[in-house]
Amino acid sequence: MNWKKGTLGASGMLVLVILIGLMLRTPITTLPLMLGDLANKLEVSKSSLGILTTLPLIMFMLFSSVASTILKKWGFKKSLLGTLAILLVGSLLRLIVTMPTMIIGTSLIGMGIAYLNVYMPSFVTAYFPSNIGLYTSVYTFSMMFGVALFNVITAPIMVWAGWWSMLIVLAITPLLALIIWLFLMPHLSEEIHEPQVEVKKEAMSNDQIWVNKKAWAFLIMFGSQSILNYTFTAWMPSLMAYHQVGSGVIGIIMAAFSLIGLPITVLLPQLLVKWGRLGKLFLVGSAGVTGLIASGMLFFQNTSSTIFWMIESLLLGYAIGLFFMFVVTMFAIKTSNPYRTAQLSGMAQAGGYFIAALGPVTYGWAFGLNPTGNLQNVAFVVAITLATIMGVIIVKTKKI
Repeated sequence: MNWKKGTLGASGMLVLVILIGLMLRTPITTLPLMLGDLANKLEVSKSSLGILTTLPLIMFMLFSSVASTILKKWGFKKSLLGTLAILLVGSLLRLIVTMPTMIIGTSLIGMGIAYLNVYMPSFVTAYFPSNIGLYTSVYTFSMMFGVALFNVITAPIMVWAGWWSMLIVLAITPLLALIIWLFLMPHLSEEIHEPQVEVKKEAMSNDQIWVNKKAWAFLIMFGSQSILNYTFTAWMPSLMAYHQVGSGVIGIIMAAFSLIGLPITVLLPQLLVKWGRLGKLFLVGSAGVTGLIASGMLFFQNTSSTIFWMIESLLLGYAIGLFFMFVVTMFAIKTSNPYRTAQLSGMAQAGGYFIAALGPVTYGWAFGLNPTGNLQNVAFVVAITLATIMGVIIVKTKKI
């Protein structure tokens, strides 16, 4: 990392990484909290705004795979500048509350986040090669903490200043990140160069990465944990409500599911950097065992016990959190240069989010047929098993 302004530049990069982490989920997860007010403003039914919650996932699928091509063509500086500008424009468009501007703005935000999802592992590899674990922890912790923070502050802010004020808060983050990046750009070296011999020699085309058998282990693992995460968050509250669990208790249990991931984001990346093969296998195995226990519990779910559902949430939260942090960190560890990291990350996330999109819809269909059916429980077991097997394969893979 070639700083021209030592401490100031390093501090700026840290703040930038934190802000980017905050943007990776909050623009998506916060909007559903104000859908009722938004529907009233637009004079439409709340259900008709469901497109605003599915659009980002569609954009993830469409744009993740092309992010590495843009990164190679423009380099980090211009690519990140353009992405932050896209996020800011999307956020500003949502301040104009009409259905077209909400759809276009949310689509732009989804596109921007899709790029950031791919860029960040590569960004960490390029600018913090000696601290991959630490800075991976920083931006992923910011991502998860940001979701929890915005879930807490949204209601009070809406009461105090109105629901529209939350859209302003969501626009401030990309604005600050863009300003900081404009300040940092002149003082940073460009870490991806088209003429760079090493990158040319080692890089494969986007088509080639899709036929690389080792890369598919990353895709399947990312997809398996994603389908578990999105399905759990979308349908577990309904399943608990079916078993007569109180709404207040459901909220606490779902919060526990999110919060258990925070210590994992802090500790796991640094452990993965420091520990050898056996240590990594132990971590993957621990997630597999806890995930299978949680999946097995679903076969005996006919209870309203708070303890039962809290244990279910914590076990599955640990497994999903560890699988997610494992594969995101291994994007950087198992690749030889930042461009290759972006290729692998883009490929795995494009395919992974396609798999994830199938989860809530399919589970919803099965839930409608039989809320306590074994079909969906078996699907949980299969997803956990696949993630565990792919994790073992990734540990044994030297480099992509």
